Parts: sequence; structure tokens; C-alpha cells
Amino acid sequence: MLAFCESRKNGINAVIAYKVDRISRNIADYSHIKVRLKRRDIQIKSVTEYFEDTPAGRFMENIIANVSQFDNEVRTERSVGGMKEAVQEGRYVWKAPIGYENIRIDKATIAPSHAAPLVLEAFEMIAERLYSTEVVRLLMAEKGLADRIGNPINHAYFYRLLRNPLYKGVIEKFGMTVQGTFEAILPVDLFETVQGILKGKKNKTRHYLKENPDFPLRRFIKHETGKLLVGYWSKGKTKRYPYYSFGLPNTTIRKEALEQKFLDLLQTLAFDTAHINLLREALEKHFGLQENNSALAAVAIKKRIEEINTQIDKFLNLIGSTTIKEDTLTLRIKHLEAELDELKTQLYVGKANEVSIAELMRDAVEILKAPHVFWQSGTLEIRKLFQEFVFTKGVLWDGNILRTPKIASVFKVKEVFDDGKSSRVDSGLPEKNTLSTDTFTLLYDDLLENRGFWEAVRGDLIRVRQITKKQA
Repeated sequence: MLAFCESRKNGINAVIAYKVDRISRNIADYSHIKVRLKRRDIQIKSVTEYFEDTPAGRFMENIIANVSQFDNEVRTERSVGGMKEAVQEGRYVWKAPIGYENIRIDKATIAPSHAAPLVLEAFEMIAERLYSTEVVRLLMAEKGLADRIGNPINHAYFYRLLRNPLYKGVIEKFGMTVQGTFEAILPVDLFETVQGILKGKKNKTRHYLKENPDFPLRRFIKHETGKLLVGYWSKGKTKRYPYYSFGLPNTTIRKEALEQKFLDLLQTLAFDTAHINLLREALEKHFGLQENNSALAAVAIKKRIEEINTQIDKFLNLIGSTTIKEDTLTLRIKHLEAELDELKTQLYVGKANEVSIAELMRDAVEILKAPHVFWQSGTLEIRKLFQEFVFTKGVLWDGNILRTPKIASVFKVKEVFDDGKSSRVDSGLPEKNTLSTDTFTLLYDDLLENRGFWEAVRGDLIRVRQITKKQA
């Protein structure tokens, strides 16, 4: 379009679009396009939006272009947020690599395709070291391993395939390493063996995962001396055994033994149904008024926005048809638009911070009833989030028991229900089954600050319900 306009000097007066955002959704790009057209005395006209080639008109045009960019960035933010949430749930939502196919059950994810056995065979052939990697590629191409359009995979693509951790069931996106909920094509050991071969190492390598799903408590539990917990596999006569240790004498413990102690600690925090109902009722009572006030404030803001828009329209109509100076009218419009922007920001922030007590409790109730079951069934990423949420200052080990200096506010309320302060932690709350306004303010703020945690674990709640029912 730009080339067409610029090649017909003085032959075009305007570029007409249905809306400004059809030209561009980026203010910098829009300004660049506008400058190029203006050099040829060509204006941009919008069918559905009104602005003239005047100071006020150009101001309105910039506002419209900014709104288009804002809308585009909000859409992008939501899209990226959705993808991050999918990764945290262990789902892969991008185009599936060779060996997988995109599917949708409840939500989008991937599953092994008809090419999965060929991918597995390629890794096994490389691990056996009978053929070079290039020969394996050619052999697999003869067996039918091809790209999406049916062409044999080339050298570069084959090497990217061999290095893709997705085949061992791990997603690496947005700086996160998450164990996927889909079926892995390869055993982890086979994948790591091939990585060692690709790096030119002669012997089988053991890849050290910084975030190892085998040891979720690593670096989270601390020894009372300050040493962090580490995890490792020890090779026996017939198989390997997992252990935790602080690297100090007499601090080695079997993985299942320490994790059982951690599960026992979580189980002491479980709410019963009666206490959950009391908690829900108290939250709704204390914060129902606050939500009503927010709704009334939103109505008042919307009404003022309508009034300002009406005043701006009146001033725009007065330009050129009254004795009032145009600069004066423009200044008044500018002040009104500044107030309009502020009101819209208040409305947007207020809406973004809206939290339904019913919605929070719906998500929280499964975790409050059985926090130990939820931790046990979660992915590595979810377990780590949950650990940090519940035990905000970590967990200490004295060689015999686990204890914590601080727990989340919601579980402090549980201590009040249990009559008296816990021996594990000083809750700072009165030793009675009545909860003060200050207590609930602390709890509500805690829930708000950790709203991202509840959103991240929402996808795991269905699995938690199923596990809880089986155990019941």
C-alpha cells in the first residue's frame, strides 16, 4: 500500500481504513506510516472514528492509536499468561514436534503419534553406538521418519530433535522446567545417554538437573546449622536407591522416610468440613461490605466517564463556531482527557484486583482438606510453589523432626480452630475460637498476594479430587 501511494505522486489524497487499528496496532509503526504518507500529502481517514487535521483532531488520533496498542498488548499479555499457566499445569500447547500430535481432551496438550516408535528407535540406535548420528538419520529417513510435509528430516532438524527434552516428558519454557502431564516417548536415562554421546563423552553421563522431580524437597528444607538439603541416587547391588542429605555426618536419610515426615507435617494442617464452613462464612461476612463498596465506586466512576465524554463532545463542536479561543477549548479538552485517563486506570485496576471469596474458597477447599494429598500428587513446579506458600520461611530439620518458623495465614487460622497455639509455631493469635477483624484482614491480604498460586494449581485440583476420593 505504501509503495502504491508513493509511486503515484499527487494522485492520492487519503488512505481510508475501517478503524485506525487496521493500519497498525503499534503507535510507533502508526507514526512511521503516517509520516511517510504525509510526505506525499496523504491523510489517514477512519470510517468509524472521527478526527480532523487540527490540534484537537491529531490529539484524538493519537489517543485512538494508543488505545489500539493497549488493546493489542493486553491480548498479548493474556495469551502469554495462558501459555505460562499451561506450562505450569504440565501441558504443551505449541505445535507438536515429530513423534507427537496436538490433541484436546479437557484442554490442549500433546500425545505420542504414529511416528513416536521411530523417534524412540533413533535414540536407541544412537545409544548403542553402532552407527554415527548421520547414518542413523539416513536409516530413519528410509524407515519413514519425515517432517510434517513428508520430506526426510535434514541434518540440522535431526540434531534439534535429539536435543529436545520434550521427548523425556519435560517442558522447558519461560525459564521454567516442568514435568509434563503427557506421555513421554523416551525413558529419562535413554535421553541423557544420547545427550552425553552428542557432547562427545565416551562414557554414559548422569545429567544433574537443577530442578529434579525426584527430589522436590532439595534446597527447601534446611539443617539447623544452615546447610541446605541435597538429593542423590546411590547405586546398590541390583538397583539404585534415593537419599536426602545435608552433607554433614549422620544427616543422610532415605528419600521416602523424609518425604513421609513432610507429608505428616502437612497433614497436621488439614481443615475439617466444619472449620472450612466457618472460614467461608467469616470471610464473606468481613469482606462482603468491601466488595459492595467497590461495586458502588465502579458505578460512580462509569457515570463520571460518561459525563466527561459528553463534555468533550460539546467542546469539540464549539471549536470554530464560537468566540471562545480554540486554545482555551483545547486546554479544557486536555484536562478532561487527563481526568478520563485517570478514571479508566482506576476502573481497570479495580477490576483487576477483584477477588471473589466464593471463587477463592472453591479452589482452596480441596487443598485445605488434604494439603498432604495435594503436594503428593502435584508436579515439581506445583510442589515447590505449594511448599513456599505454606511454609513461608522454609522448614528446619534437627535430625529427628521437621519444624517451621512461619506458616501461611490461612493455616494460622486452623491453629485457632484447634484451640490454643501450636507447639510448632507461635501463631500470634488469641487462644480461642473467635477470629478478629485483624486476623481476617491478614488472611485476606495473604490470599490476594498468593492469588497467582491458586491460579497455577487450579489445573491440578481435578486430579487431587480423584486421588482424595480413592483414598477415602
